Amino acid sequence: MLLAAVCLLLLWQAAVLRPLRAAPDGENMTVCYEPYGCFDNFYPWRDVNRPISYLPEDPEKIHANFCLLTRRNSNRCQYLSASDPNTLYRANVNQHDFTYVICHGYVENGRKSWIKALAGELLKNRDANVILVDWGEGAKPPYTQAVANTRLVGAVLAQLLASLRIVGVSSSAVHFIGHSLGAHIGGYAGLRLQTQHDLRLGRITGLDPAAPHFAGTAPEVRLDPSDADFVDVIHSDTSKFITGGFGMSEPCGHVDFYPNGGENQPGCDESIGSYFNLGAGFVEGIRRLIGCNHIRSYEYFTESVNPCANCSFLAAECGSWEEYRAGGCFPGPRGGGEAPMGLRADAWLRGRDLPPPRRGVKLFLATGGSPPYCRSQYLVRFQVSCSERSVKHNGEVGVLRLTVHGDSGNTASIRLFETGQYFAPGSAHQVLVPAGYVGNITALTLEWEYQTSLFNLLSWRIITTPRIYIDWLSVESLGPHRSSLKVCPPEDTALIAQIPAKLSGCSRETRDCRRSRDGISYRP
Repeated sequence: MLLAAVCLLLLWQAAVLRPLRAAPDGENMTVCYEPYGCFDNFYPWRDVNRPISYLPEDPEKIHANFCLLTRRNSNRCQYLSASDPNTLYRANVNQHDFTYVICHGYVENGRKSWIKALAGELLKNRDANVILVDWGEGAKPPYTQAVANTRLVGAVLAQLLASLRIVGVSSSAVHFIGHSLGAHIGGYAGLRLQTQHDLRLGRITGLDPAAPHFAGTAPEVRLDPSDADFVDVIHSDTSKFITGGFGMSEPCGHVDFYPNGGENQPGCDESIGSYFNLGAGFVEGIRRLIGCNHIRSYEYFTESVNPCANCSFLAAECGSWEEYRAGGCFPGPRGGGEAPMGLRADAWLRGRDLPPPRRGVKLFLATGGSPPYCRSQYLVRFQVSCSERSVKHNGEVGVLRLTVHGDSGNTASIRLFETGQYFAPGSAHQVLVPAGYVGNITALTLEWEYQTSLFNLLSWRIITTPRIYIDWLSVESLGPHRSSLKVCPPEDTALIAQIPAKLSGCSRETRDCRRSRDGISYRP
């Protein structure tokens, strides 16, 4: 099964790269399709990042169609056509109300289960128009042709959105949500509304925009902040393509969210068999195995529409994932602060001087590895004691685990660092971890796991019992429901390996440590 998955990954990559090697260097060409105008493959459509540029296929072959769902027909499509105004008049269009447009990517179609699930959540959230874009006939291999077809689909969609004015739909009240290649379709539709119809799209959400043939290209070739009044992007699969990544790493919105750093999502490194226990068959299992990180973007967004209570996918502006994990970005040190990832990302705009909003703002957050993915963010700080007993015992190598107790529940045991650490006497540590919501924090359980290494003599405890002396530890929950607690064991009391210690506060004064030529000691 693993071999089959690897082979499919290689075949998938070959399907993307093959046209670059097989297609001859063609001349610059132009093709015209009324009423959508002409398309060429001149620069910037052909450049160093896409040396072969195909032209869009005939609209009749791509056969893009648009299905309207509302609360009055949530399970029955009403097909819309810009060339037939009667389809617009007959449909259950909610005039002067909000409109969502959902668009799929490569080798998919508008009938996929994730699209139906997202549409259902949006209609549960509010009374709105939800339009599903189906360009499945144009999204088939080869990938290079599907890339070219996105331009035509964007033009057809722009024509439809412009036509919807006759039934009271304003383009400024349209929120486009596109995954992978679909994200760039939103960019093309937004740009074309401006240049051909003198209209502006209200918002575009790019769900892990596709990287091959888009990364490093000119703004008009890919999704770009100028394509709508507000563009937000979720990057969930930014590893290099050769290692299996499909999404863009570069910012391409006003705000760009990088959950878990944007590369490897929790839960996507599970056993191979777990992907084939979903009741959806072998092919679907392989697709989820290969594209697990890629599809997380729409899973996160779908969950954000009607999230669990007390969880909002809160993210913070930060320079990097490493800085975020180290707890260095709360509150936002760059004046940007925080914003929820997903449907309510436009909260970023509130209270800011517009227009225009800033561009390329990077925000980070940590999620869980299984639904519900949303987690509270906890900033943990602690100091290893610099008492005489701690210094004499010397440092320890291992893992510190933490359980947070609150008036609304408890977290699971949280491993504070991914790998074993050396905790020197007097050293201070800080890390941000995701976990379940607990309400007001009432107590903390600490547990030390001793780890030994053949190559690290400092980790050997042959005579003495493995232990660590923690002077104090504090936990702060971040976001709208802030709570904090600082605890400390009785002075010079050690955490013994594998013996949990539950603490609810401090009964003594705590002090920070300092290092000098005379060694480690408490600050006066």
